[in-house]
Amino acid sequence: MKKTAYVTGADRGLGLGFVKVLVENGYKVYAGSFMPDWHELKEAAAEHPGDITIVPLNVGNQQSVDDAAAVIAKDTDSLNLLVNNAGIVADRSNTILDEMFFDDMLKLYDINALGTLRVTKSVIGLLLKAEEKMLVNISSAAGSVGTVTRTNQYGYTMSKAAINMQSKLIYNHFHEQGLQVRAVHPGWMHTRLFGDDLERMKEAPFEPDDAAKRIFQSVFEPLQADGHIFIENDGKPMPY
Repeated sequence: MKKTAYVTGADRGLGLGFVKVLVENGYKVYAGSFMPDWHELKEAAAEHPGDITIVPLNVGNQQSVDDAAAVIAKDTDSLNLLVNNAGIVADRSNTILDEMFFDDMLKLYDINALGTLRVTKSVIGLLLKAEEKMLVNISSAAGSVGTVTRTNQYGYTMSKAAINMQSKLIYNHFHEQGLQVRAVHPGWMHTRLFGDDLERMKEAPFEPDDAAKRIFQSVFEPLQADGHIFIENDGKPMPY
């Protein structure tokens, strides 16, 4: 029987990279799609009939999250892996001395932090039923209080720090039941994180598919003795 995985934000970039690497490693993948008109995920599903199920998903909408979970639960009674990848970065706010766009920050928190929590809660029962189970939350070095040097991006950085706390709370709750949890800094990649402004990402050292492979290879490595779950894409621990 194939292992099962659920990937959010799977239309393109890192999410699509995860879908590809998981299929290559024998998983049946439920791919959360927010962009129904985007072509790449559809093409991947056509290349792997039966291995990729596209599930409409807006992590900022509770009904959409619940509907996606219902589709998955109808098809399988357990999940081996959840990858919370969906997220946004847009934040017009600069430093504390400049204008603050609090509506932007609320949206960032709602999508990045609460969206991740909504999805996890929606399928936690399926995860706990699996013999081998893993939760991977895509965080960022931007959310590391211990290493941050920037003076801006309040919304994005705080939303990613919240993902780290969320991940640790879930780890504390369920690790004795066998649920592995990782919060992962994926690295700087050639993606459309800033929409069509591809110039901002041209110096990035990683392609999304390569980052997905690195993460897949590293997240199953044993944790440090202290249960430190925030890691880089190669498995090295990052300061919270």
